[in-house]
Amino acid sequence: MYYVRSHITLPMMVLQVPVRDAPMSAKAANSAFLKAEAQVYANYSLAPRSRELRLHKLSLMIRAVDVGAGEPALFLHGFSLTGAHWAPLMARLPKLHCTAIDMPGHGSSDGVNYKGVDLRRWYVDMLTSCLDELGLESAHIIGHSQGAMFGLWLALDAPTRVRSLIAIGTPAVAFGAHLESLKMLARPGIGRLMLSMPKPSSMYRGVLVRTIGRQEVDAAPEALIRTTYLATQRPNFGMTVSTYLREMFAGAQAEPPRYVLSATELAQIHRPALIVWGENDDHYQPIAEARAKAALMPNAQFEVVPGGHEPWLADLEPSANIISAFLASH
Repeated sequence: MYYVRSHITLPMMVLQVPVRDAPMSAKAANSAFLKAEAQVYANYSLAPRSRELRLHKLSLMIRAVDVGAGEPALFLHGFSLTGAHWAPLMARLPKLHCTAIDMPGHGSSDGVNYKGVDLRRWYVDMLTSCLDELGLESAHIIGHSQGAMFGLWLALDAPTRVRSLIAIGTPAVAFGAHLESLKMLARPGIGRLMLSMPKPSSMYRGVLVRTIGRQEVDAAPEALIRTTYLATQRPNFGMTVSTYLREMFAGAQAEPPRYVLSATELAQIHRPALIVWGENDDHYQPIAEARAKAALMPNAQFEVVPGGHEPWLADLEPSANIISAFLASH
């Protein structure tokens, strides 16, 4: 979850379906989430196939949604979002078997208490377990934001499982970004409450604008806004995200940092990599600094595209064309 500036102001869209202000039961919340998610995929003429991945090593269920056929690609969404955010990009990548997972505590996946957990080791185990359950020796890894950081960790620690890596947007703290304004959400008690409490639709839209950018929110179908909100009302979302942030900050500030990748580590990522950065995604990390970090990776290319933190929502074609060309070359 990142707060990004947008220099373009577009008219606000009004949700035709109001967001509920009262808490829902777990069953009702899941039903409403799945219904809204189906509308998102239908909006892009996609026919998703949903399944549950039982990760016995971690005693965890991760929900996955499959679209298309071809080369396998695992899509990792960003902090506080859902796999449905990939729908427009999936529709533009027809030669891939796209599998989008709901991160722990997000969408319909099980929640996790990360207290005392080494996030890097845990997420590498989680992603390799997902690949095992999918029957894949390796896949193209396409990650956004937090998911981009996990993709970088996987490419470094389990490179044989990664055919190529596409990292979109500020990859959490992996490149050394400063995310201090998220620290309130990491505080015990209050963070969980702030993350999970019901919000009026206008308030939640403002949260999402600060998360992914004004252009992205104004361009998104209203079903995606509702899907994203309903995912935050699922059980264990607040606990999962708050404890994750608490551990992320503790690790990033440790000596040596546990989650910020050093120059030596970046130089050890040899898998083909594409770093895609929105031109307005510069609030927590200057683009020049991010480009310098990517330059330390031997086989990485760095591309700046229109938009903010989720640039393919703001302007699909530039991101889709760059990603398609990269995949075709690998």
